[in-house]
Amino acid sequence: MNYFASLLLAAGLPVTVSTPLPLTPAAVPATTFPIMNTMAPVATVQGAYATMLAQSMPSPVSPGSSVPVAPAPGASVPSSPLGAASPSNSVNNQNMAALANEMIQLINQAREQNGLQPYTVNPTLMALAQKRAEALANGPFTSDLPPYGWPIQMELAAGINAQGMGAENIAEAQSVQQAFALLMADPPHRANILNPYETQIGVGVAPWGSGIAISELFIGPNL
Repeated sequence: MNYFASLLLAAGLPVTVSTPLPLTPAAVPATTFPIMNTMAPVATVQGAYATMLAQSMPSPVSPGSSVPVAPAPGASVPSSPLGAASPSNSVNNQNMAALANEMIQLINQAREQNGLQPYTVNPTLMALAQKRAEALANGPFTSDLPPYGWPIQMELAAGINAQGMGAENIAEAQSVQQAFALLMADPPHRANILNPYETQIGVGVAPWGSGIAISELFIGPNL
């Protein structure tokens, strides 16, 4: 009994002793929110090169060439190290579709070698990926591409309604084969290529300096 209770008893007033509440909080039902992949993985080509070097693989970088780096969030974005595409580019616009198909074949071969179903080519994703590749060739190395924004923003605006929206691999390289090797050597991008829950793909290729810029978009089954 505390001091104030003793005073109340001395004055002939009733004293009510309350039972302390337990300190353990009551259980709160967990709320499950739908997960939407709005921040698609960005292909850090520098990281892929580092992985390849760590595996003692010969680097495909020619002497004196620079490696593009994916910027940190909020950092200023430099322009493409090899510059924007020009009419004198050795890779002309007429074979961009053939290069995109070559990349899709390499990706589907890798999936089949790992026991996965090949990707189905989605014409809408192909058109979006081509626009993103062209923007990538002329601007910052990022999946938040001006003026399109993140992949999922373009996909929603195009009326796509599917599972697993928003995944993208980007690369700037001298060839399709080099870009594919770089992406497969980097775990996050390899995971996109070999994702068993994604079923549809779109690939865009654009001239970039003396090479090419590539956007790969992945989504799951349509809803």
